[in-house]
This record gives sequence, structure tokens and C-alpha cells, in this order.
Amino acid sequence: MERHYRLGWVDYVVIGITILISTAIGLKFQFSGKRKRTTREYLLAGKSMSIFPVVMSITATILSATTILGFPMETYRFGFKFVLMAIPFSFGTILAAVIFTPVYFNCGVSTTYEFLEIRFGKAT
Repeated sequence: MERHYRLGWVDYVVIGITILISTAIGLKFQFSGKRKRTTREYLLAGKSMSIFPVVMSITATILSATTILGFPMETYRFGFKFVLMAIPFSFGTILAAVIFTPVYFNCGVSTTYEFLEIRFGKAT
């Protein structure tokens, strides 16, 4: 027996609100008058961010739709032991941000590759 899933009005409202919030955030920063002059300032926020938003950014970068959809499935399939992997992942992300972010800021680099070039030379 084949099932047909369709979006209901609640689904459309949630999608619409998500799009409106994203658009509002983009427009706010577009017209706020704070223009970043260089690509480096744009990508690194002038290196003025504290540790918390950096940790959140790294976590959001690592997580993906596959993780969000696959994690519950794997937990259902393999049980609670799969959930236990999330604990070291969380601590590892925070630890990496706390340890490496200050090092990158002090060296004046924005990527791991720039740091490795400074540390080990161009051959790296």
C-alpha cells in the first residue's frame, strides 16, 4: 500500500516563518550601515567575536542535514550506545575552539592551512 505524504498548512507556516526570519536578518545587516571593507573583515568579523559564537559556528559547520536526519535513525537502529558518541563530539568541538582559536588569532591567520604554512613552511 502506497502512502502519499503532503505538506499541511502548519508546514507551510513554518517554512514561511523560517524564510521571513532569514530574510529579515539579511536585510537588517544589509542596511545597518556596518559595511565590511575587505573580504578578510567580512569572513572573520574583524576578529572581534568571542569564543561562544566561534564554537557555535564550528558546531553548525560540522553538523549537516545528514547528521540531523541520520543520527536518530542510527540511534533507533543501534540503541543508546550511539547517543554516547555525541558527548565526546560536543566536548571535542568546544576544546578545539578554545585551544586553536586563540592560536590562530595570535598568529594572524584565518585558516588551518595558513597556520601550517607559517609553522612548517611552504612545502606543507
